[in-house]
Amino acid sequence: MNPHHPHSELSGRYTENGITVIVEIFRPSGGDDWRMEVTSLEDQLTDWDERFASAHEAWEEFIYVVNTEGIAVFL
Repeated sequence: MNPHHPHSELSGRYTENGITVIVEIFRPSGGDDWRMEVTSLEDQLTDWDERFASAHEAWEEFIYVVNTEGIAVFL
C-alpha cells in the first residue's frame, strides 16, 4: 500500500468461494475522489477507470461486481 495515498478502512482482503483478493480503496494525493484497485493473490491487477465520490461507493461497486460476475472475474 502506498503511504502517500490515504486508504479507506474498507480496504483489505476479501474472500469468497475460496478465492481471496486484496481490495484497495484510496484517494490520490490532492484529489477529492476515490479510486479502487483489486489485486488477486497471483498479482492480477484490476484497476477501475471510474472515480468514486466516496470510499463506500467504491466498496458498493466491488460488491456489485462480485454478486453479478463472481469473484473469479478478478483472476
